Amino acid sequence: MTPRKLTCYNKIFIAAAALLLLLGSQAEARKFVGVNPFCRTASYRRICTQMVSGAVNQHDASVNAIKSTIALAARLKVMVPTIEPAMQHLAPVSRDSIKKTCVSNFDSIVENLDVGLRAFQDGDVSTTTSYLSAAAVGDCVDAMQEFGIGADLPLSKYSARLTQRVDNCLAVILQE
Repeated sequence: MTPRKLTCYNKIFIAAAALLLLLGSQAEARKFVGVNPFCRTASYRRICTQMVSGAVNQHDASVNAIKSTIALAARLKVMVPTIEPAMQHLAPVSRDSIKKTCVSNFDSIVENLDVGLRAFQDGDVSTTTSYLSAAAVGDCVDAMQEFGIGADLPLSKYSARLTQRVDNCLAVILQE
């Protein structure tokens, strides 16, 4: 069999295919510039990179991420009184209910994150992921929304960041 000659069209096709492969790999590489390797699968990569700072291995990255999330959850609990001015129009019973719900919610979140961290340090990844998944902000934000407050309050905004951080923790821990 004699080798086929490459026509001009075949050469252009091969060159275009090679260029697409090159551009695709460059775009993929750019997507991760400045992103910590332990955060490749995280939904919020830039935040994750800050969370795992200083980590040299996956275990340390996971611990740093969880500790960073615990610190934010603890700060949120302290912020609960900042919602009081937005609740002045509510009955005292409603104000007390919202505050209690928020404090209880953030206590639970911190506790779930602490248990998740201990489980991770003991090598129990399934328990870790269960407790991290349970660390949701929902109750406090839901209570505020139910009474028409909170959408523009710092507590609501930071609560959303807490959700992002929990998501990042799970991504770092489960990254292959």
